[in-house]
Amino acid sequence: MIDVMEWIKLIVFSGTASLGFGMLFRIEKKYLPLACLGGAFTRFVNLGLEVLAPECFIYNFFAAMAAAAYAEYVAARTNNPTSVFLYPTIIPLIPVVQLYYSILGLIQQDVEMVGIYGVDCIHSLAGVGLGFIIISLCVVYMARYRGRKRRQAVKKAAGK
Repeated sequence: MIDVMEWIKLIVFSGTASLGFGMLFRIEKKYLPLACLGGAFTRFVNLGLEVLAPECFIYNFFAAMAAAAYAEYVAARTNNPTSVFLYPTIIPLIPVVQLYYSILGLIQQDVEMVGIYGVDCIHSLAGVGLGFIIISLCVVYMARYRGRKRRQAVKKAAGK
């Protein structure tokens, strides 16, 4: 069963964390709400996918794709580099709990704890990384395709 109040808290806290990260890295004030919205959006997608696909690689992969697509879209609309919006947007995808318990297991020499949480942490980070790569590659190839079409149109117009 989905606890709606818990979801709302997580979404609000994720947006707030993204806002704080944006402030820390001195994003222009007029773009801070977009960074906040990106973090909240990413957490919402992450929570929704977690219900549908309980494997952490899968839901982090698709949530990272959504975060990267959001950052690419907003960056294109505001004429900013993608990283301005991507970094605050990914904050909710960092597997802090898994990382914490992995390190705690190392300190306590609890091999079972390290195995369980360490593998989940690696799977989560791999999903996030691959999700970003897929969207970045799509954007690069779309830009190349558009550039090629533009050059062909210019050559065609110049030839007439």
